[in-house]
Amino acid sequence: MEDKLFQYYNNELSAEEVAAVEAWIEASEENKKIAQQIYWLCYANDSLDIMQSVDSKAAFRKVEKRIASARCRKWMNNICRMAAVLLLPVAAVAIWALSQTTASEEPMQYVELRTTSGMVSSITLPDSSRVWLNSNSYLKYPVMFNSAERRVELVGEGYFKVAKNEEQRFIVKTSAAEVEVMGTEFNVDAYDKAGRDVQTTLVKGSINLTFVGNDKREHLVQVYPGQRVTIDPLSKDWSIKRVNTASAASWKEGRIVFDKTPFAEALRMIENRFNVEFVVKNPKCYEHNFTGMFTDQRLDVILEHFRRSSRMRFVPIDKYGVHNVKGREIIEVY
Repeated sequence: MEDKLFQYYNNELSAEEVAAVEAWIEASEENKKIAQQIYWLCYANDSLDIMQSVDSKAAFRKVEKRIASARCRKWMNNICRMAAVLLLPVAAVAIWALSQTTASEEPMQYVELRTTSGMVSSITLPDSSRVWLNSNSYLKYPVMFNSAERRVELVGEGYFKVAKNEEQRFIVKTSAAEVEVMGTEFNVDAYDKAGRDVQTTLVKGSINLTFVGNDKREHLVQVYPGQRVTIDPLSKDWSIKRVNTASAASWKEGRIVFDKTPFAEALRMIENRFNVEFVVKNPKCYEHNFTGMFTDQRLDVILEHFRRSSRMRFVPIDKYGVHNVKGREIIEVY
């Protein structure tokens, strides 16, 4: 039905098919939720298709005219009522002027993309580079890169497959460091969470990592395939080690892969995927390593695997994130 919904919102169905789709949407709240998600995907894709327009206001009018047809407006009323209680998989794309410019200059325009819990999204940048965003991540990039560099900002986790251009460096800015490349593949884990390290894992090619260390001096570290650099944004401590890159990048394909993965790293991967927070009460838990692969599995299924193999106990203490400013479910581990 998802394919039919895409065709429905793009006005590609016959009258009979339209009636069938609308009946399906009305059949249940779950169907309405799916319809809402597909609507925003269509809206975001159409926004990106016309983002090259210099007249941004006219561009948004074009998107509105194409997407919000008479029957879309009918469903939009329902969507607006549901928006307060349902998660949107992709937020609306926003364009805005970043800084003040002279009357003769055009303001720089940006695209902002966000994903929510359980959502993995991909985007093609203006230079044909591809980015995959993990759950609860944010990416900001210009509509058009300038001639000197290609610069993007990331909060959360992203996998980058950068189009090679020796004349134009590619830079990913995070809270703790800047990653500079010409053309390569790498994963950056930079969630905005207190006490959480920023990790950069190189899969192919080479990258330069620039950051301020605990000696308050700027460091430039060249990273090679199979290496991961970890930086503590607060203490500025950093380290570099070899890792399994297949495990680090498995999330973009909807999988979680453990290969003798230390417990702390396994929890980090699960936190990224499901927007939860673990509080480990028993330090002995960190002595365990785990091997296994999960594809489209629920959180409770994965935790049951841990329980059976190590006798750990997982106790939810904040089911709906009421006491957590980030809205994450908190789970204690014993």
